[in-house]
Order: sequence, then structure tokens, then C-alpha cells
Amino acid sequence: MTQEYQFKPHEQPFMVGSPANPDHPVPRKVLYLLIGLFVGLTAGFQNGLLVANLTQIQGSLSLTPMEGGWISVAYNMTNACITVLLYKIRQQFGIAPFCKLTLFFLLLATSMQWLISTDILTGAISTLFDPYYLEILTRAMSGMVASAMTILSVFYCLQGMPTAKRISGLILGFGVVQFGIPLSRIISPYLAAGGQIESLFLFEFGLALICFGLINLLQLPPGNVQQVFEKLDIVSFALFASGLAALSVFLVQGRVLWWSTPWLSYPLLIAVLGISAALWIETHRKNPMLQVRWMRSRNIIAFMITGAVMRILLSEQSVGAAGLLAQLGYGNDQLVTFYVVIAVASLCALAVSFWRTNAMDLRRPVIFAALLIAIGAWIDTGVSIDSAPYMFYVSQFLIAFAAIYFMGPMVFEGMLRAIANGPAYIISFSVIFSISQTIGGLAGAAGIQAFTTIRTQTHYNDMVGSLNFGDPALVQQLQAARAQVGSQMTDTALASTQAAQQVFGQIQRQAVVAAYNDLFFILASLASITVVILSLNYLYYRYHKRNPLEKELATLAKMRENR
Repeated sequence: MTQEYQFKPHEQPFMVGSPANPDHPVPRKVLYLLIGLFVGLTAGFQNGLLVANLTQIQGSLSLTPMEGGWISVAYNMTNACITVLLYKIRQQFGIAPFCKLTLFFLLLATSMQWLISTDILTGAISTLFDPYYLEILTRAMSGMVASAMTILSVFYCLQGMPTAKRISGLILGFGVVQFGIPLSRIISPYLAAGGQIESLFLFEFGLALICFGLINLLQLPPGNVQQVFEKLDIVSFALFASGLAALSVFLVQGRVLWWSTPWLSYPLLIAVLGISAALWIETHRKNPMLQVRWMRSRNIIAFMITGAVMRILLSEQSVGAAGLLAQLGYGNDQLVTFYVVIAVASLCALAVSFWRTNAMDLRRPVIFAALLIAIGAWIDTGVSIDSAPYMFYVSQFLIAFAAIYFMGPMVFEGMLRAIANGPAYIISFSVIFSISQTIGGLAGAAGIQAFTTIRTQTHYNDMVGSLNFGDPALVQQLQAARAQVGSQMTDTALASTQAAQQVFGQIQRQAVVAAYNDLFFILASLASITVVILSLNYLYYRYHKRNPLEKELATLAKMRENR
């Protein structure tokens, strides 16, 4: 049975499950916008604090790297696959229950995370529950919460926009979530001073309490609901979610354990079978959750590939430059200014994207973003063993700007294509975008890790194989190292061994830098190729005086006239 709410024609909810769009007074619009931005930041911190402090979390719980990998898996698997379920929940029960459910899990996840990091749990509850498994559970909940909070951020930002700029709420809602990682990197050294990570999670719990108060202070307008859940949804979602979860396991644990680990073939097989079976069911359903035929169309496949490639290229920053600096011995406290530069670039990009995004020209910003990534990666190809964080400020400013700047037009284009086909297609777009970003990010990180590991070993073998132990420079280096070590021990043989280890350790560092130089060259080349391909496509439409979204824009214009 469908429940209807009374609004003016132009205030009606766009689709079942979304809030209405009343004509708010300006002060209320401002409050909606501020709440939306705060909720988006809180959503970003769900993953940001985990990425910034995973090593410290592993240490506090005495975990192996593989066990730490399962914590990352727990977050990514739920974050990637929960979109379908959240959409159906909003349609079935409405926006108010959706908000309450989100806030409940937000408070539960952040409070449990805080308790796990303190002696409260260790002394009283750990006799019943292993803190490690509770950590995995809380991270799985955080993945779900981050996805739901992103949706709430978008809805609140939309309410805060004037009618003419309302669609720009999408840019703000999705864009502000991206600030989670750089801001987490900036605040973590101060909040976790001395290794006291409970302060970080107390901070996160405090954000959750503020969100709880703000969302209850000013709730979203109600919308329409209807019966949408079907029995087959359970089967389809279970297969799809298990497939994405297994793919997350493969991509994360492959980085940690290496790809030839025998048991990793099982999650890969489960991923292929689960996702394939879910898509087969959806293709042959009368009322599918996912519009598979639409998702297989040329335009949507191109959209998905573009989004995934951009996310992979952006790994140059999160895994490339940041990874190299970590290999060179720079810790979080030494990279605060580095991440301040990234945060400032992100803020500039969000402002430019908000004011300059034009529905009639959505391809050019993506091309510009890819060009910035190419320029930044080419700049980074000159790194050396003496490289310091300040040497990356220009290149990483460009890449951080691109990371936010491409997001708005991509979301805009996907939403236009989905809305023009009908509200039922929006869930398919949400799944496509979520998967392309989450899985694209994991795949980029995994590929970079594999590439740098292989190239480091190759460079190291070449350098060691070309050593001439009669070379006066090498002899002098060994003697200097032996003299330094010999001043601390009397065993001559042991001193010689440690001196040789120091020299070979320096060769290893040089091999690492050479591997990252190779990586930056590959990413710069890939980004340049992407710019060329996107530019040719853009010029093709310009030459024929066509807009690649002209059909969708015409359909939307007719929809507005009918309303």
C-alpha cells in the first residue's frame, strides 16, 4: 500500500524513498546545508581513520598483517555491496526510519570501536568476546554506515540548495566525503600522540553523537513509500554481496600475502560465480533490482570504465607517493603538511566544481582532471632516495584537485542517464558508481603493490648482480660502515656482517625508489593515454555539434514540462 504526503506539485519527492523538496526559508536551507556537510565529513572519517591508523590498530591488538587485512576487508566488503539494500529500505520504510537505522548503527559502531581501544573492554568484556572479532564486526558496520551517511549527506545538501542549484547538492554531498582520508591523516598524529589510539575513536564517537543531535534537530522532509521487497531480492542480494565480499578478500589479502597464495583462488572463484549468478537472476526477473541490460549498454560500460580508470590513476597519490614516503621512513607526524596541501587542493576543487559544473558540458572537466593526474605523475618521475615530502607538494596538489574535480561531473552524468530512463534505474547507477570507486580503488592499490614489489626485486637483483667488490667506492663504503658498527661491538666477524647488511639495505632502498619511478612513469603514461582517448571522444561530439547526453537532457526537459 502506498502512503502519500501532501506537497505542492514542484515540491513532490522525485522518486519513492527520497525526501520531498519543500520551499524552505533561507535560514533553514543554510542549516540543512551545514548538517549535510558535517554528516559527509563524518562519513569520510569512517574509512579515513581506519586507513590512517590501521598499523596502530594492528599493534594494539597484536595482529599479524593478514589479520589486519581482514579488518580492511570487513569495511570494504560492506561498503561496496550495501547500496542495493539501502535503496530498497528507503523505498519500503521511508526516509525517517532510514535515518534512525543509520544513526543506530553509527552510534553502535563508533561506541564499540571506542570500547575496543580502551581498557574497559579488555578488563570486562574480552573474557566473553575476542576484541579482534569485535573489531572486524565494527568495521563491517562502519562500511555500511559510511554508505548510508553519504546518502544522508547528499539529501541534506540537496535540501540546502536553491532550486536553480539543487543538483549541485550531489557534488557537495559526494565531494565532502572525500575529505575523510586527508583530514584523518592530519589529525591522527595529534589525537594519537604516544600511541593512544582510543582518543581517535573517542573523537569519532563524539562526531557520531553530534550527528545524532543534528539529524534529530532538523529532520529530512518525509517522502512516499511503497512495497518493493520481493522474496527473490534475498537470493539476488545474497549472491551479489557474497561475490563483492569475496572480491574484496582477494584484492586486499592478495596485497598482504601475495597473489600466488593457494587459498586466494577460492574467493576469486566465489566472486565470479556469485556476481555472475546474481546478474543472471536480475536479467531474467520481472521486477529486477538491477537493470542489467542497461548496465551492459555501451555508454554505461564506458562510464564504468572511465570511473574505474580514474580511481586507479588516483592511486598514484594514496598508494604511490604516500607509499614511497613511507618506504623512505616518513611517519604520519612528518606528513601533516603534505596532507594539508592535499586537503587545501580538495577544497579548491570542490568549490570550482560546485560553481563551474555545467550539465551541457560534463566531459571536459573529466578530461582536465585526467590531464592534471598525468602532469602530477610526470613530475613525480624524478624522485630519488633523497626525496622529501615538500618535493611532492605541487604534484600532489594537482592530483588531489583532480580527485575531487572529476567526481561531480561523473556523478552528474550517471544520474542524468539513470533518471532519464526512470527512477528504477537510479539504483543501478548507484551500484555501478559504488563498485567502480570502491573496487577500482582496491584494484589500483593491489596493482601498484604488485608492480612495485616485482620491480623492486628486479632492480635489486640487477644492482647486486652488477656490484664489483673491487670497486674502490664500494670498498670505502663497506669500510665506513664497518668502522661505524665496530665502534659498538668487539666481534670483528659480526661487525663485518652487519656492515655488509647496512650496505645492502641501502641498495634495497635505491631499488625501491627505482621501482616507484617506474610506477610513476607507467601511471603518467596511462593518464596521458586516457586524456587522448577522452579528448578524441569529446572532439568527435564537438565536430558533429552533438551533446553525448542530448537524449537524456531532452527526456528530462519533457519530464519537467509534464510536472
